[in-house]
Amino acid sequence: MQPVRKIRAGFFLNFVPVFAVDTPMNPHPASEDPRAVLILHGNGGSRTRFRLLLERLPALAPGLLPVIPELSGFDGRPLPAVPNLWDVFLHEIAGAADAAGAAQRWTWYGHGIGGSVLMELAARDFVFPDGIQRRPDRIILHGAIGAGMERRWFPGLMRPRAVRSIIQQLVASPLLRPLWVRRLFRHPERIPAQVLNQFFEDYGQCASFSAWFDLITPAWYRRVQAAAREVPFHLLWGAQERVVTAQHLPLWQADFPRASIEVVPGWDHFPMLDEADVFAAKFVSLMR
Repeated sequence: MQPVRKIRAGFFLNFVPVFAVDTPMNPHPASEDPRAVLILHGNGGSRTRFRLLLERLPALAPGLLPVIPELSGFDGRPLPAVPNLWDVFLHEIAGAADAAGAAQRWTWYGHGIGGSVLMELAARDFVFPDGIQRRPDRIILHGAIGAGMERRWFPGLMRPRAVRSIIQQLVASPLLRPLWVRRLFRHPERIPAQVLNQFFEDYGQCASFSAWFDLITPAWYRRVQAAAREVPFHLLWGAQERVVTAQHLPLWQADFPRASIEVVPGWDHFPMLDEADVFAAKFVSLMR
């Protein structure tokens, strides 16, 4: 991987870390306009989900600066006991983006609930809790959680908090790992063992896992859909997606008529891991 420098900021509400983000040294060659991409992973995850992408970006897009905020409640970080978690997460995202420095072009990419977070920002007209509007040039929602939630069985299953805790422990359990590997990946043999193991360990240390099922609900979706209906999202989906199947894409198109939709053959929910080369090439192409 490329050399990185660690940038850290102060504290929000005196106890919530504002941000901690790794950024490449000298990310912008003099011949290129500065470009940056904000990357938000899904529930239970960490930057590990994009480790293989980050390893490939220097060769594929040397002028592209990836920014992955380290949000509270993920990767072993504590989740603050505050009534408004949206403000906490959005404040951390703003801090990470600002720390990256000036960029002439910004793309925001969100995977799973990461895409849902970008929808929340769009519904706020991209105004963050600090009152500053930060508007990207493009927003990519990859396998996002939103349309069709009432028709999916999993959100209903996860309503009781006790069930959420049990599911989280089951996903993180080493004993059940072979089952989850078959359920989540089409080509697990392509994923380095260390990355695959960390993928599941991240679930076990995700303090915010349960909280997202309170934030991302059918009522939440109706609110953000009404407010962000005219935003020209780019919807990126896998044709073999099993976590959030492509069958609900007509609902997305009806709810966001200005959105573009791209379905990639052969992709499941985590192509950044088991289709790393193909995913990296597609990712870079979407930045142009």
